[in-house]
Amino acid sequence: MDYLKIHCFHCGGKFELYSRNMNHDDKPPRCPHCLKMMDKTQWKRLVDAYYTFAEVNKNFRKYHDDRGEALFQVELRSYYVKPEKIVIED
Repeated sequence: MDYLKIHCFHCGGKFELYSRNMNHDDKPPRCPHCLKMMDKTQWKRLVDAYYTFAEVNKNFRKYHDDRGEALFQVELRSYYVKPEKIVIED
């Protein structure tokens, strides 16, 4: 099962989006906690990225089953760090 975990920086809440909710024609999701809505352009980009990752993982499983290739699974995790908190050491 594939799903996305969304973190709303407006209220700090988190929620999940499942494949049944990932459609370009759907309205962008709202945070269920503060009701802020995601931008429509970013929503379309997120749907594209979601299905790209889902297809890559599906193909890893398929090629493993069909051809005996090594099995992998890709997971993307991002953590926002405020620019003033980033330390660059020389």
